[in-house]
Amino acid sequence: SSTPASCRDALKGLFKVMVTGTESETQKTIQQFREHFNTLPANEIAFPRGVSDIDKWKDRDTLYKKGTPIHVRGSLLYNGMLKEHGLERKITDIKNGEKIKFVYLDPKNPIKENVIAFPEYLPPEFGMDKYVDYDTMFQKAFLAVVEPVLDAMGWKVEETVDLSDFFG
Repeated sequence: SSTPASCRDALKGLFKVMVTGTESETQKTIQQFREHFNTLPANEIAFPRGVSDIDKWKDRDTLYKKGTPIHVRGSLLYNGMLKEHGLERKITDIKNGEKIKFVYLDPKNPIKENVIAFPEYLPPEFGMDKYVDYDTMFQKAFLAVVEPVLDAMGWKVEETVDLSDFFG
């Protein structure tokens, strides 16, 4: 339930390929899903979570306190951006007990943070959709689940070239 739905479906399919197919077929399936994953909007690849203790982690000066859980930090940043963009009357903020989604952001984004949360969709007014860190999201949402199984099988995520084949 903490894995994005798009990844859950792909994981089911991948595990079937791993059981019935070859390492090469598995690698091809992973690569095909990675290409598809990179085309999905933020709300389809985001981690779902329930959020609580927002007020506990809120800080007047810095927005959030040191050690704030990432999904709470993303929620506080979202609420701050609503105010910054003058959207608090148009869009409701995130409150304790709500279900949210969060995505990792490329560090080269305007808010200089690595995460943003949202209730259903990332508001286009934020302009943050182009800063979603698809590589980190793919690693954490998909590969982190697959790699331990592949390691146990002695398989790799991608085809690798062994240089000893060339230089003996």
